[in-house]
Amino acid sequence: MKLSEVHVDRYGPLRETLQFDDAHVVYGPNESGKTLLTECLLRTLTGDRRVAGPRVDERPEGYVVLDGDEGEHKLSNGETLLDRYAERYNFELTPAEFRNVFVVRDGDLSVLDESAFYRQVTDRIVGIWTGDIETVRDRVLERGRLTPERRNLSNQHDDAREQHERATELLADVQSYLERVESAGLDAIERDCYRATRERERAEADVAALEAAQAREEYEELVKTKGALERSLEERAALPGDAELSELESRLDELATGSEDEFETRKTWCRRATLAALIAGAVAGAVPLALGIRDPPLVATGPAAFGVVALVALALYRSASNAVARLHADQQAVVERAAEIGIDAYDPTEVRAAIADLREECESHTEVIQGYTAVLRRQLDVDAEDPREVVEAAADALEARRADIDFDADREFTEDELEAARERAAEADERSAELEAALREHRRQLDRFAERAAEIRFETVCGEPLDLAVANLGALDDLADRLESFVDAVETDADVSRAAATVLERMAESENEKMASLFADGEASDVFRRVTDDRYVDVGLTDESRLAVELANGERLSPRELSRGTRDQLYLSVRVALGRRLMEGRDGFFLMDDAFLSADPQRLQRQAEVLGDLVDSGWQVVYLTCKPEAREALTEATDAGVTELTPL
Repeated sequence: MKLSEVHVDRYGPLRETLQFDDAHVVYGPNESGKTLLTECLLRTLTGDRRVAGPRVDERPEGYVVLDGDEGEHKLSNGETLLDRYAERYNFELTPAEFRNVFVVRDGDLSVLDESAFYRQVTDRIVGIWTGDIETVRDRVLERGRLTPERRNLSNQHDDAREQHERATELLADVQSYLERVESAGLDAIERDCYRATRERERAEADVAALEAAQAREEYEELVKTKGALERSLEERAALPGDAELSELESRLDELATGSEDEFETRKTWCRRATLAALIAGAVAGAVPLALGIRDPPLVATGPAAFGVVALVALALYRSASNAVARLHADQQAVVERAAEIGIDAYDPTEVRAAIADLREECESHTEVIQGYTAVLRRQLDVDAEDPREVVEAAADALEARRADIDFDADREFTEDELEAARERAAEADERSAELEAALREHRRQLDRFAERAAEIRFETVCGEPLDLAVANLGALDDLADRLESFVDAVETDADVSRAAATVLERMAESENEKMASLFADGEASDVFRRVTDDRYVDVGLTDESRLAVELANGERLSPRELSRGTRDQLYLSVRVALGRRLMEGRDGFFLMDDAFLSADPQRLQRQAEVLGDLVDSGWQVVYLTCKPEAREALTEATDAGVTELTPL
């Protein structure tokens, strides 16, 4: 496929439409857009921004028309030349390969990252697997944590060498220590210490359970006490007050002297006295008349005297009746007043008895309230005096304490059980402390082993973390086993990797022999011989995949030992040869941005002739230049069409 037309709607300041012949020169002064045109084409044809190394941070807008054996084809909708190759020819070409072979940027004919590029191209053209083999070898060495050269354990992979040394040293120290403690009998002391610790834990668990039960019982008892105090306060509040009772007692004391019976007796006597006086007066009046005494004064004296007596008796009778009435009224008032304050009684005697009972009940409530108040203040540390304030403070304190109470603690609690459990815990703690003192240095040594073990990355090598608390000799035995597995795993991985890497290297050496075939067809040598006027006779690759040339006298040189002009001629030869092999007989094109900047007139002429032969063989060459001599040499050698650009 060849370039037929390029239309750039916008790429930075560039706006161009160009038609290309098989040989075409795009000529223009500096700043006329040649470099931008090359970048635009690279991005459009490969779709890869990186290979273009763009100076403009935007996507090209426009299109490219290709001319192939099936006719013209317009790249659109993001399609690239490489996509078209894959679709039309089932031919894969990477953007880097396209850039390195078919495109010359900024007058630089050299190949980027030569060794990797030649190996990659050789893999594609000749079918060698050196790159894959070396990749596998590198991964094998990485898996075995080995250095590439001497195949020793390397710190570059999981700190393998350092980790192996640490694990080996720790394993030796652990095994030596296990032998010493066995002879010293520390294992028996350790077992006793373990038993004492377990006994202490069980006793402490009992203490905790009993204390929880104690706390629950105390809490529930305090709740009951608070409830009882509230009830006593309510009941006492419902009773008459002391002032009311005292006032009622005063009224009882103020009732009329004497009982109702006395007043009734007095009334009876007075009634009888009145009747007797009246009768006596009548007799006294009748006797003188009977005796014949007619003197009125004498006749009236007797009745008058008894009349006075009757009047006095009658007055005393009325007085006694009034006293009884007043007594009844006062008694009724006292009973009514007693009813008002809640005393249900029929007479003052019952009222007085009820008052006595109420005073006794109040005193009883007072004693209960004082006792409950004292309990709540002491048990809940309440700083209040008034019982009702104590109730409120107790409610808050109990609510705060509730969160700490285990209501599921259904164990029965006794002080004796708690005291016995505390004694057992203290004895076990003392025994454990004695044994711990004997094992303190042993523990410190175990801690040191644990610290060293923590520095070893078991998970990286063995697939799982250590996850082992080195707290006793049994755990130390386990640590020794794990360390042995770690060391064995590292060494086994290393041994297997060394063997596999050796096999892979032999395979790579065999494959590398095929590298020489990359330029075996002689195309690069023929072109290079021609452009250097037969001074150099061969182009090939070294064992290290480095490009080398041979002089007519047999001397071999690397590209960096050549002059700039000769080096450009070499890379032109390499590009032409690799381009033909990559395209496998199909026509292609070269896009060259001032590829012959360093060439003198003779070299320029010879290089132009090489491009002319390339065009004659069916290839296309698009050459961008600002040099008139390059334009003339190319138009003469290739009969190229010319497009002239003007400054942007």
